Amino acid sequence: MNGVLIGTRPSTACRRGLLASQAGPYRTFFNSKWVRRIERLTAPSRRPPPPVIPEKEVPPAVDPSVTPVNPVLGSKRPGICAFKIGCMGLWDEWGQKHAVTVCKVHNSHVMRQKTIARNGYEALQVGTGWRTLGLHERRRIGCCIRAGVEPKHHIEEFRVSSDCMLPVGHEFSVRHFVPGQRVFVSGWSRGKGWQGVVTRWRFAGEGPIRCAATGGMRMPGSISRGMSSSKVDKYKKQPGHMGPDPRVTNCTVFRIESTRNLIFLKGAVPGSAGHPIKIFDGRGITWYRNTYIKAPTPTFIPKPGLEYPVTVQMPATSEDPFLYPERPRYDPRK
Repeated sequence: MNGVLIGTRPSTACRRGLLASQAGPYRTFFNSKWVRRIERLTAPSRRPPPPVIPEKEVPPAVDPSVTPVNPVLGSKRPGICAFKIGCMGLWDEWGQKHAVTVCKVHNSHVMRQKTIARNGYEALQVGTGWRTLGLHERRRIGCCIRAGVEPKHHIEEFRVSSDCMLPVGHEFSVRHFVPGQRVFVSGWSRGKGWQGVVTRWRFAGEGPIRCAATGGMRMPGSISRGMSSSKVDKYKKQPGHMGPDPRVTNCTVFRIESTRNLIFLKGAVPGSAGHPIKIFDGRGITWYRNTYIKAPTPTFIPKPGLEYPVTVQMPATSEDPFLYPERPRYDPRK
């Protein structure tokens, strides 16, 4: 039969020819149902390809009622809510590495206006993120319906001045801040459980030479007086539960990326990855350090049809940070 003897085992080439001559699909390694099942199971855990980030873009238009204003001494811009993503390192033009914290501004909208006539003070309620409708309270769902936005994961309130009041439904972007601007970041620190005085209050301990055998190098030492009072004073720094506590840190905006709404803050940010934080303009001496930066007031308002760069980084220093001056270790006059 076609050159193949009956009763003898056909060769590999003959078997391939017989299979090719017959019609219909055949189960091989590549089209096996088990291979397809494994591909379907491992598809969610595969790392997605890196996104394509353009160099320039045309930002969406804002409400026509929002117009730029000239800030005065009492002007106070609103802040934005973001989510902490993680930490990484970035380099500037000189090749110096900076430790930054990546935060994402996701669906940040104005939820409610508070005025002096109705509430006694001026503020804006800003919501960010997204949450399923079944996890919300009825009053919170009503606020989202009145604002015309989707249910929010987190809502915060920011005090503002009358000239920086924004309409309900306005969406914030990372262009609200300028690279190089110093900002305040508010959040809750991570809970660390029961800790001793060295970790909780940064005590120095009693020294490893004296108390190494008994483990007393991390003990607090004396916590009270002698027979005069015979009691421990209130608010004495002792071991106890550490965190979560409200914290406010001073950071610098190192870079912004408008395509993915990412803001890179130079410094540490309280909280774990995925926790919401508040970012707002610095106050006090930090406000005076930002006088040379022209932040958009009340917020970023793009010009129609004009392209803006997507990634903007703070300018590098004028002097080389790795160029140290040659200074003698001694005074040549002596």
